[in-house]
Amino acid sequence: MIAVDVHAHAVPAGLLAGLAAGRVRFPHVAVERTGAGHIVSFAGGPPARPVAAGLTDAGRRSSWLNEQRIARQVVGGWLDIFGYELPADEGADWAAVVTEALAGLAAADGRLIPLGTVPLQDPARAAAALHAAPVAGLPGVMIATRAGGRELDDPALAPFWEAADAAGAVVYLHPGFSAAGPRHADFGLVNGLARVEDSTVTVARLLYAGIPARYPGARLVVAHGGGALPYVLGRLVRNHLISPGSTADPLESFGLLYFDSVVFDPRALEFLVAKAGADRVLLGSDYPFPIGDPAPLAVVERAALPDGARGQILGGNAARLLGLAGAGPP
Repeated sequence: MIAVDVHAHAVPAGLLAGLAAGRVRFPHVAVERTGAGHIVSFAGGPPARPVAAGLTDAGRRSSWLNEQRIARQVVGGWLDIFGYELPADEGADWAAVVTEALAGLAAADGRLIPLGTVPLQDPARAAAALHAAPVAGLPGVMIATRAGGRELDDPALAPFWEAADAAGAVVYLHPGFSAAGPRHADFGLVNGLARVEDSTVTVARLLYAGIPARYPGARLVVAHGGGALPYVLGRLVRNHLISPGSTADPLESFGLLYFDSVVFDPRALEFLVAKAGADRVLLGSDYPFPIGDPAPLAVVERAALPDGARGQILGGNAARLLGLAGAGPP
């Protein structure tokens, strides 16, 4: 019986080194080596944050997994390098290279389960990449809450959702920095609040657009316990009831979502389980970031949960979602 961390990030060090040395070339991708680490920029835009060592250091990750009693870890890319700013053709090539490199990390460490990335700026190419993910042995993809100014409920993204539905793919929804504004500039509120606001708004739009209900084969996992969504669900329902013609029933789609356990507070986890169901919550860490949970099993072990729920969250649900054998309490 094993614990499965379904929310972690990685950046392939070999890909960064190849880009910095010019061995791997993309016209609109620039990589610079600095004392703080590699810095990536796209299409002449501002540079992303330096790539943290925890994203690239396989030994550090291995030691942490051992210390935390985690036997399998789902790794997506780092949203700063998804490259949604790239032109469509180049963006598709970039997403394929990043996905292949992430798969290579998993091949080197059998505990890792990779999630691909897709060129979400081009829905048709994103759909094609998503169709290819199961063929390549990937359970699905990680995506951001928006691609440029396009919301995930935009009708233009129908090909992507159709592909996710047909493939039965995991679609891991993770916020970026796009929702941060001047009000979040102080007190670390970009990480502390803006990200969960971003997820909350995006998922509320998906529920009101009826996307999960329309594409039930897509297995949509929402990061950070769904942000504020579980807490405000009653308000969303009330808003639907007073204007039912303009929104889909949010409860229908909410019941199809999965959530990770990155909430830090046992009482918050208890509430999430009560709202979503123990079969819809999965262990997560957000490794390797400081805002992530450095000891993710602890919040599950400390929470007062229904009989059997702890085993479901620690690994049973992931086993079912990802097709793993023998997952459960470590």
